[in-house]
Amino acid sequence: MAPKATRLVKEKHNHILVGVFIFLLIGGNYLLGYHFPREDFQFIFLVYLLSFLAMLGLFWQWRGLKNWLGVFILGLFIRTLLIHSTPLWSEDYVRFLWDGEVVLSGENPYEYTPHQWMRQEGFEDSTRFFEKTIPLLNSPDYFSVYPPLNQLLFATASFFSIGELDRGIFLLRLILIGIEVGVFLLFLRIFRHLAIPAGKIILYWLNPFVIQEIVGNLHFEGLVLFFLLACIWALTRHKKFLSGSFWGLAVSTKLLPLILLPSLFLFRRTRAHAFFWIGVILAISISFLPLIWEDAWGNFIQTLQLYQGKFEFNASIYYLGREIGYWIEGYNTIYYLTKILGGVTFIIILFTTLKLKPQRLIPLIDLWVGVYLIYFLFQPVVHPWYILPVLGLSLFVNRISAIAWSFSLIFSYQAYGKIPVEESPAWLFLEYGILGIALAWDYFPIFKEKLSESMYFKKLLEGLLVLVVLISWGCEPKEQREARRIIKEAIEAHGGQENWDNLEFISFRKWTQLLKEDGSVEKETDQKIQFSFKPEFSGKIFWIQDSVEHVLSFSKGKTHYSIAGNGIENPDFLASKKKDFDAAYYAFAQPWKLMEEEGSVFVSEGIQKTPIGEAEVVRVEYGEGNDIWWYYFDPISKRMMGNEVQLSDHRSLVENIDFNQVTPFTFYRIRKSYRINEAGEKLYLRADYLYDNFEFKFVNK
Repeated sequence: MAPKATRLVKEKHNHILVGVFIFLLIGGNYLLGYHFPREDFQFIFLVYLLSFLAMLGLFWQWRGLKNWLGVFILGLFIRTLLIHSTPLWSEDYVRFLWDGEVVLSGENPYEYTPHQWMRQEGFEDSTRFFEKTIPLLNSPDYFSVYPPLNQLLFATASFFSIGELDRGIFLLRLILIGIEVGVFLLFLRIFRHLAIPAGKIILYWLNPFVIQEIVGNLHFEGLVLFFLLACIWALTRHKKFLSGSFWGLAVSTKLLPLILLPSLFLFRRTRAHAFFWIGVILAISISFLPLIWEDAWGNFIQTLQLYQGKFEFNASIYYLGREIGYWIEGYNTIYYLTKILGGVTFIIILFTTLKLKPQRLIPLIDLWVGVYLIYFLFQPVVHPWYILPVLGLSLFVNRISAIAWSFSLIFSYQAYGKIPVEESPAWLFLEYGILGIALAWDYFPIFKEKLSESMYFKKLLEGLLVLVVLISWGCEPKEQREARRIIKEAIEAHGGQENWDNLEFISFRKWTQLLKEDGSVEKETDQKIQFSFKPEFSGKIFWIQDSVEHVLSFSKGKTHYSIAGNGIENPDFLASKKKDFDAAYYAFAQPWKLMEEEGSVFVSEGIQKTPIGEAEVVRVEYGEGNDIWWYYFDPISKRMMGNEVQLSDHRSLVENIDFNQVTPFTFYRIRKSYRINEAGEKLYLRADYLYDNFEFKFVNK
C-alpha cells in the first residue's frame, strides 16, 4: 500500500477512535449527572471508568494539536449539558442556598444553625424556602463552615433565584461554569509562559472527575484553583500586589491554602516584597470582616473544630492510626489522634518546605502539590472534591499522583451504597493502593524503573488483586465492633447478660414529674410496673390519675387499656398506648435492650466530652427515617451515664443521677431529662424520674 494511502487509513482510524471517545465522554457525563445517584455505585463505577478512559484516549490522540478551541468547546458543551441537573452525589448545594437566603434576610449566617433558625420568631418572609429545604440539609445542627466570600456568591445565586431551589441550582451552576472558563484561560496563559505542552489541559478540562464534582455537584474548590492560578499568573507578570491578593482570596474561599504559607515565606519573589503581603492582608481582612459581628467568628471556629474532631471519611494514615489507638486504648481515639496527626502534618510540611526552599516558579508549584498530598494523607476526612486544586496544580509538573487519584477517588462513593454510610476496607485499599503506586512512581525513581519492567508490573497487579480479595472478606467495621464491646461491658456492670436472660418476672415503682419551661409542674404520675419474661413477654402498668385507676397491659401480642375497670377498644388509641408501653420498657431495660434491637447499627465515637462529663460514646441508628441516639458510658465503672437524642422538633438529654443496687443488678434510681440546644447546653429541666421498690424472680428459683 502506498504511504499516502496508509496515512489516510490511519487518519480515518484515528478519527473513528476520537469519535468513540467523544461519544463515551459526553454520554458518560450525561448519565452520571442525570441518572445515577451516589447509591448506585456499580453503575457509577462502570460509566465513570469508560468516561475516564475516554478522556485519556483523547489526551493521547490530541497530544500534538495546536488549536485548542475544539477542546474548549467540547468541555464547555459537556458542562452546559448538565445545566438543568440536580446534584446526585452531594447535598452541600442546599446549605449554599440556605446560607444565601439567610444573608438576603439581613441576618448573619453564622449566628444560627438551621434548626435554631427555624425556631426563631420574626423570620416569616422566607419561611416557605426554609421549610422546603431543611429536610434536605445534611448538617442542620451545625453552624455554617463556609467563609464570607462564599456567602457572597451564595447570596448572589439566592437573590436571582427568588426562593426557588431549582433556579438556585441553575444560578450556582452558571457561576461555577464561568469560574471554570476562567480556569481554562489561566491554564493556557501560564502554560504558554512556562513552555508547558498545552495538551495537558485535557487532563483537567475533559476530566469527568472535575466536571462532575464542580459543575455536577456544585463544589467551589474550582474557585480555589482559579485564585491559585491567578496568583501564579500574576507572579509570571511580576505583579506582586495582585498575586498576593489572589492568594489571599484563595484562603478566603476555603482556608486550606494556608498550608502553602511557609513556602511563600521562603520563595524569593514573595518573601521580601511588601506589596505581595499587603495584598494578602487586605484580601483576607476584607473577606473575613463579617465574622467580627455577633460572635460569628466563635461559631465559625467551633464548627471547624467539630469537623476536625468528630467526622471520619475516606482517610488513609488516619485510619491506620485509629487502629493502633483501638489496640492500645480499646476505643476510637479520634479526639486525640486528629490533634497528633495535625501536629505531625505541620512538622512534615515545614520540614519539606525548609529542605527544598524553591526559588523558581515550577519548583514552587511542585512543592505545593507535595504539600497538598501530605496534608490529605493525614486527614480524617477526604471528600473527593477536596483534591480539585491539587489536581489542577499537578498539570504544571511531571507528577501523576493527583491524576491517578482523580480516578481512584470514585471508589469512595461505594460507602453510600449502604444505609447508614459504611466504608469498605477493600475499596479503601484499592483507592489508596492506586494512589500509593502513583506516589512511588512520582517520588521514588527506583520504583519507577522497576515498575517499567513488564514482569514486575504484572506481579504487582496480581498482588494488589489478591490483597483486595482478602480485605473484602473482612468482618464488620472496627467502630461497630468497639461499640458492641462497650455495650457488653455495660451489661456486665449492670448485672450481666446471663442474669438478665434468667429473669422470669420483675416489678418496680416509677415516679415521674413532667415540668414546663418555667419550672412549674405539668403532670405527675406514680406507677407500678410489672414485666414477665417467661414463658412469653408480657407486662402491666398501674397508676391513679384524678382518683381513677388506669391499667395498661400487653400480653399474647395484644394491648389492653382500662379506666376505672372499663376497657377501651379504639384501635388508634390502643396503638398509641402500645408506644407508651414500649417506651416504658425501653427506658427501664437498658443497657440489655440495646443488644436486642434488630436492624440497628452501633458505632463507637470514642471517649468524648459530653454534657454530662467525659464518656465513651456509642451512636445507635435504628434505620432510615428514625431518630439517632447517643448513649454515654462511664469509662471507669462502665455504667450508663445517660443518653441524648435529636428529635424532629427538639433535642433531649437524659442523665442517670443515682442507681439502685439490687443484687445482682444495678438499676436506675434517679434520672433527669433536659431539653438542650445543639451545643449540648441545658435549656431547662423537662422531667424527673424515680425508680424504686424492685422485686424480681429468676427462672427455677
